[in-house]
Amino acid sequence: MSKISIKIGPPVEGDDFYGREKELLNAWEIHLSKGTSLLLSAPRRVGKSSFSKKMLKIAETNGWKTLYLDLEGVKTEDEFVKILIEKTQKEKWWEKAKFNVGDVFLKLLESINGLEVAGNKLSLNSTIWRGSAYGKIRQVFENAEEMLIVIDELTIYFNHLLTQENGKEKVEFFLEWLRSFRQTTKTRWILCSSVGIENFVSMHHLSKHINDVHPFHIGAFSEYEAKDFISRLDVDKNTLFTKEHIQYILDKLVWYLPFFIQILVEKINFLVCIEGKQLSNDTIDEAYNRLIAESYFNTWDERLKEYYEFEDYARKLLDLCALPHGRSRENLLASLSAKKSDVNKIKDILSKLLYMLINDGYLVEDNGNYIFRSPLLRDFWYGRFVK
Repeated sequence: MSKISIKIGPPVEGDDFYGREKELLNAWEIHLSKGTSLLLSAPRRVGKSSFSKKMLKIAETNGWKTLYLDLEGVKTEDEFVKILIEKTQKEKWWEKAKFNVGDVFLKLLESINGLEVAGNKLSLNSTIWRGSAYGKIRQVFENAEEMLIVIDELTIYFNHLLTQENGKEKVEFFLEWLRSFRQTTKTRWILCSSVGIENFVSMHHLSKHINDVHPFHIGAFSEYEAKDFISRLDVDKNTLFTKEHIQYILDKLVWYLPFFIQILVEKINFLVCIEGKQLSNDTIDEAYNRLIAESYFNTWDERLKEYYEFEDYARKLLDLCALPHGRSRENLLASLSAKKSDVNKIKDILSKLLYMLINDGYLVEDNGNYIFRSPLLRDFWYGRFVK
C-alpha cells in the first residue's frame, strides 16, 4: 500500500492525490468532454485546487491543451493579462500555437507599458484598452483545438477589482468576456475559489453571467474513504493507528475533509514522535485541543470580511450556532431582531446569510437547528469568540 505524504498547505498532486474517482469521471465524461464548463462548488479546504489540477492531467491525457491560472495576489486587470501571458508562454503547446497568432502577446505587453498600439495611446483604465486587451487574448485561443483552462481564486481577484474605480464594471466585463468565450470557442473552463463564487455573484447581482456554467460539487470523504486515507498517511512508525484509533479520530471530526484529517493526524504524530506521548485516545484529544487554539482556522474568521455589510450579522449567527445544539431559525430570527424594528428586512438577511454560511461550509441544518458543520471549526469559534 503506497503512502501519502501529509500536505496541509499547497494543492496535492501525483501520488499524494487520493480518491475522488467518481467525481473525476463525472466531471470529465458527463461535462467537460461534452462541452460544459464547471463552477467548482465546495466549501473551503475540501480540495478544489487539487481536484482541478487532476482534471488538467486528465485533459492532457486526452490530447487537450491546458492552462492553470492562480489569481491569488493578482489585483488589477493588467496583472491578470501579464500572468495569463506568462503562464501561456511556459506551456509546451505554445511553441506551435504562437506561429498562428503572430505578435499578439507582444502588443498586449506594449499596451500595458503605455506604448502606442495601432496609433493610439491606451490608458489601462479605459474601456478601449479593456476591449482591445481581452479581444487579443481571445484571438490567441479562439482557433485552438480543445482546451481546458482552470482559473483559481477567481473571487479573490474580483474583490480586488471591486475596490477600484469602476470596479463592478470591470468585474461584469470580465464575467461577460468569459461567457462569450465559453459559448463561441472550444475552450472549457473550471472556475473555482476559496471564497464562494456563487455567494459573490448573488450578492452583487451578477448571477446571470455564469448561468451557463454547471455547478459541480465535491464534498468530504465518505467514512470508508476517510478510514482508508488515514491508514495510508505517512506517519512515524510509533504512530501506528489501530482501527479503534481511526474510528475515534473520525468521531471527533464528523466532517471528513482531507485537510482536517491531515492537520489532526500531523498533530498526533508530533505529540508521539517529538514529545514522546503514548498513542492513545487521550493523546488524540490533546492534539485536537491544541489545534483549535492555533491559527489553522483564522482564514474562516478573516474571510467573513467578504460578506461586507452582512459581516456583523454573520458573526452574530455563528456565535449563536457555536452554542450547544446550535439554534433554530426562529431563535436566530428573534436574536437578530431584538433591537431592530424592520422584522421583514431581518428575515431576508437571515435567509441570505444562512444560504451563504451553508454554501461556504460553516453551517449545516440538523433536526431543525443550525449547527457548525465541523466540530473542529465550532470549537475554534467558541473558544476564540464566544467563551
